[in-house]
Amino acid sequence: MARINKKVIVEELALQDFFAEAPKYKIEQFVEDFFQSLADKVIAGDEVAIPGFGKFAKFTTSTTGKHKPKFTPYGEFKAAMNPEAA
Repeated sequence: MARINKKVIVEELALQDFFAEAPKYKIEQFVEDFFQSLADKVIAGDEVAIPGFGKFAKFTTSTTGKHKPKFTPYGEFKAAMNPEAA
C-alpha cells in the first residue's frame, strides 16, 4: 500500500490531459488552494459535498464539545472500497 502525499497527487494530476501543459508548480498551487478552500469551508461550518466521493463537515464531539472534521463517504466510493460487500 502506497502512502499518497501532495507530491504524488501533483504527479498524478500532471498526467491528466487537463494539466498536460501546466508547469508542476501551478498544479501544486492548485492542489494547495483546493484543500485550503475545502478546509476553510468546513472550519466555517459549511458542509462540502463532492459527488461520487463524499462529504466533509464540522463535527462537535458530545463528550468534550470540541470541533473535529468528519468525512462521510458516498455510496459509490464506499462500495468501491468494499466490492465484496456489494
